[in-house]
Amino acid sequence: MYIDKLNIFHKNDSIEDKLKRFEILKAEANTVREKDKILIRSLFRSFYNKHLNVGIGFQRAYGSVLAGDYFDLIRLPDNKFLFIFADISGHGLPAYTTLIRLRSAITIAIKSVKRYYEKSNILNTTSLVRDICIKFTDIMDEANSDDYACVNFTFISHEDDKFKLKFYNRGMLFPIVIRKKLYKKIDIYNLNLPNGKWIPQVGYILGSHVRKLLKNAYLETPSCEYVLYELDSILFFSDGITEAYNPDLTGKNESDEFGIQRVEQIIRENYELSPQEIVNKLFAGVYDFLGDPERQKDDMTAILIDFPPVNT
Repeated sequence: MYIDKLNIFHKNDSIEDKLKRFEILKAEANTVREKDKILIRSLFRSFYNKHLNVGIGFQRAYGSVLAGDYFDLIRLPDNKFLFIFADISGHGLPAYTTLIRLRSAITIAIKSVKRYYEKSNILNTTSLVRDICIKFTDIMDEANSDDYACVNFTFISHEDDKFKLKFYNRGMLFPIVIRKKLYKKIDIYNLNLPNGKWIPQVGYILGSHVRKLLKNAYLETPSCEYVLYELDSILFFSDGITEAYNPDLTGKNESDEFGIQRVEQIIRENYELSPQEIVNKLFAGVYDFLGDPERQKDDMTAILIDFPPVNT
């Protein structure tokens, strides 16, 4: 049975005790976030014996010390990786609490699939995603929580000069793919839109109340596959970026949300820079659009992965 360890405040605590506990939790959250960044960069730098440059950007909603955006890269059996990109409902401590519950579900499910692989030599990605979804929702049931999570599970495998991505999307934005061309040009593919054989498939968000409403249909997680080539780049981003809102623009010709088109424009203007520099430009563009940092009402996360040429 899952035990919720995030009940950090006790009934008889003094204000001083509560503040002390909260500061400890905040420090731990910051440490975990920085370790995550270091771990993901190190994993990508040994990704199929290739060095992948990665840019990572993360900003909490204005005034928040804890956040609900989450990303992780997990090495799986059968020469596969799982990249998880998630956005938790709400802000602050409630969102961070749900994030920890999601991480717990993922950890438990990954251990189970590794044990099964040792016995069977089989890795079933659909079953793994289903198991994570069940475990997370069971944990949320036990906690009597009506919060929810949007998660994009991306399984990555390598074949010759290609990287095959298999998405199981539960309510998240799909990433943007940047494909370099000759003569300093690029093509940008927004995977949230159909394009040729690519048809984005999105399942329901994860949450206890959603499961009660949908019943058996809740666990149906459609998958879709996309092929990346070496020298391609891919940008994962949370809706805190695209939905950044400037009320001064409401009713004018210009959109009052930052939107995906502005994300694409920043990529086009800066694609020759390193992934981290592009991510920095993206965040600078969002804050310039907002005009006032207090208008940032949601956590913002972006991860840009730049795949290398064949012989590096």
